[in-house]
Amino acid sequence: MALAYDDAVTFVQNLAPTWVKPQQAMLAQLLCALEERPSLCPTELARALPDGAHAHARQSLHGRLKRLNRFLDNPRLDEPEVLLRWYRLAVHFSADVPESPDLLPILLDTTYFEPFAALIASVPCGGRALPIAFTTYHRRKLRACFPPAECWPVPESSIARPARRKHQPLRAASAEVRHWASQNHVEEQLLYYLWSLVTPSQNIVVVADRGFARAGLFRWFLDQKHQFVIRFDADTWLYLPDGRMGATKQVIAIRPGQRQWIPQALYGQEHQVPVALLAVWDVGQKEPWYLATNLDNDRVTETCYRWRMRIEAGNRDDKTGVILREGGDHHKLTSVLHLHRLLLANLCLHWLAALTGLQAHHALAQPQAVAPDLEHVPPDDPDLDLLKHGPAQPPPTTPHRGPKLRLPQWMRRFAVRGVLSYVRLGMEVLRDKHLAALVRRTVRWLGLYLWTLTPIWSPRQCRYRRKHWWPVPY
Repeated sequence: MALAYDDAVTFVQNLAPTWVKPQQAMLAQLLCALEERPSLCPTELARALPDGAHAHARQSLHGRLKRLNRFLDNPRLDEPEVLLRWYRLAVHFSADVPESPDLLPILLDTTYFEPFAALIASVPCGGRALPIAFTTYHRRKLRACFPPAECWPVPESSIARPARRKHQPLRAASAEVRHWASQNHVEEQLLYYLWSLVTPSQNIVVVADRGFARAGLFRWFLDQKHQFVIRFDADTWLYLPDGRMGATKQVIAIRPGQRQWIPQALYGQEHQVPVALLAVWDVGQKEPWYLATNLDNDRVTETCYRWRMRIEAGNRDDKTGVILREGGDHHKLTSVLHLHRLLLANLCLHWLAALTGLQAHHALAQPQAVAPDLEHVPPDDPDLDLLKHGPAQPPPTTPHRGPKLRLPQWMRRFAVRGVLSYVRLGMEVLRDKHLAALVRRTVRWLGLYLWTLTPIWSPRQCRYRRKHWWPVPY
């Protein structure tokens, strides 16, 4: 196990400060187990779990599996607080959309863990996408996991001081499994959940593929006054302003290398939702893109959808190849809540790998600019100048075609054939025990950056956390 438990628990404490100590300890152990055995199979993860804090002898596999299942069934995990900090980090590292720097694309996509599915919302960051919200549901039974709506966060309100443990409410902001009438209702509920995380001043646009192209969802976006860019099929019925009507491929006829912008049109034969249309056919593609939007700029619309491909790369990192190497479909799970909790840990490890990879771009590429004080700083330290020594902004996207870029000298210890994405680079750093100081700087920077989202602790709570949380003795 290359990922040290002390680094993992410090990362969890910074990311979920409202969780109680046993919950943080179990999530940190689960991150270490996922790093050692990259699989969602509970038995494999239980084999990598260390013994419990009060164990007098080596626990059996059955005992560790019971401990893991108790955590997966825990009804008191404050999940929205973790997602709120994901969103804060994603806004910090997200790149600006050209010609519209105040616009933040949020990419929506579905990835499958048969017989389940995960609906993930992410923000583009370099050549990848970083998750900020998700839900899981059973594809046939339509049982999905959401926290109670009355427990959703309100970003514009002040952060309240946490109560004593014995006075905590009985109903925590933990995901609950409910039956839904259709998959469309699950998607709309995730969008409501997403907007509870987003600050009102943030101008966001939801970008999705053809699986989300339906007139009812377009109408929902228009009624809620939210922006969207969604691709639709060539057989969709359209009404154009010049009187033409019919299938999209008939009324919008373009050739490779051409594009067409229609500011006003009606989508659907029955619903007739007013949208703007953009048709783009790149040379070398098999078919054109037909995009429906309520934006008024065709260039921004095209750029937003081009960035949608990055969530597919992020989902591949989560499911096969980087975070999980044994494939997400080989999970042996029967409970959608267990999958939801394991994906929460999986996405937390994704964030740790991404931040570590971005820290490597700063610390390994420019070792003369490294501040050693960052390895020991507590999150409530007033020296905010140390923030500039944290993770770097994401590197430019590596093109898939053309000559291969020459590897920088500092990356050759991790890669042989080509440039690594910052997520894969972060996983390589996490597995290298000689780079533990780099991981330590990453988790300490995280606590320093997220201090503004830390609850208002009482003096008694501050003394306890300074003694037991920050700094963790190494």
